[in-house]
Amino acid sequence: MIEKALSKIAHISERRPFLVVAIVMLITVFMAVMAGTVKTETGYESMLPDDNPVIQALDDVRDKFGGSSVINVAIKLTPSDNSNRVNDIRDPEVLKAVDYIKQDIETMDSITRVSATSDVIVEQNGGIVPNDIQTVKTIFSGLPEDSKSKIFGNDYTMILISANTNADSTRQKELAKDLMDRVKEAPLPAGTTAVVTGSPAISQTMTDLMNEGMVTTTIFAMVVIFLILLLYFKSPIKSVLPLIPVVVAVIWSQGSMGILDIPRDTASSLVSSLLLGLGIDYGIHLYHRYKEERKLGHSLDKAIETAVVSTGSAVMVTTATTVAGFGALTIAPLPMMANMGTTCALGIAFSMVAVIILLPALIVIDEKHTPKIINGFKFLKNKL
Repeated sequence: MIEKALSKIAHISERRPFLVVAIVMLITVFMAVMAGTVKTETGYESMLPDDNPVIQALDDVRDKFGGSSVINVAIKLTPSDNSNRVNDIRDPEVLKAVDYIKQDIETMDSITRVSATSDVIVEQNGGIVPNDIQTVKTIFSGLPEDSKSKIFGNDYTMILISANTNADSTRQKELAKDLMDRVKEAPLPAGTTAVVTGSPAISQTMTDLMNEGMVTTTIFAMVVIFLILLLYFKSPIKSVLPLIPVVVAVIWSQGSMGILDIPRDTASSLVSSLLLGLGIDYGIHLYHRYKEERKLGHSLDKAIETAVVSTGSAVMVTTATTVAGFGALTIAPLPMMANMGTTCALGIAFSMVAVIILLPALIVIDEKHTPKIINGFKFLKNKL
């Protein structure tokens, strides 16, 4: 029964290769759109089950006491060649910039409280930022010794703004990113800089690096795999053919994450390059079998059918065992592991489907139609 189904697939690919490619490309475009909807999760709470006592306690804290996470903005001195640079963090211009950033943060949603280590200076001056640094120094000198180091740091080079938030991990990253953009536009005096830090900012940075790393490793894997295939097949076009279905499968796996609402985390971000390494085997086996059949003198149609039926049966069995292995991860108590198992299992299955359906059609197009297209272009060029 499986052999009959594979034989039918081979016949369709032989007779309607462009239709097969068009249908696969339409599905791929849809999956690419859905891949764009995948959310990225880097917070520890998203990696634990919702019914975990620690997560439930965290939710209770947020409900009863407000913000449980803090986004910090560090205003610190930095080297500058500007003649108007600030040389002392206690300069009123710095305190004015701190006040500006505080007021800006207070307008942001999900922020429950904003404070700065320099607030005590302003409070001691009647709620107004002092106009000269001498006033700041006078107020500072009158404060208790144990509190002085908490205002400007031990070396008088930094002021810290703290913003409490009761938002979930996704919203915290949005807040951190928004705050980073706002800080860049803040009127800071020369000789100072502002850096957003704290767990939400670190989470956002992890997201950026994770997305960047996923793209970089995927492209690197594709290039290396292509070079290896080029060494084997000795032809750029024939080296690309087995790679195309696997790239399609990677896009489908990312799209399935969007459809199933599976977030991208530190584990699932590795899936793309992993699938490229595992899925390319299917394409190599099928294409190699096709080349062997052609060397034996069989026709294109016969070689395609034999390659799909014989190799396809073996590929389906190996796919089933690999899917079973990754599928075991779906029962893991950690959502991160379960999500990776689901994504990998789907990706391997997609690799098999794409290779069996798409690769034969691509081979037919390359063998039958590409020469005609090239000759047509040469004819038009000669006419012109």
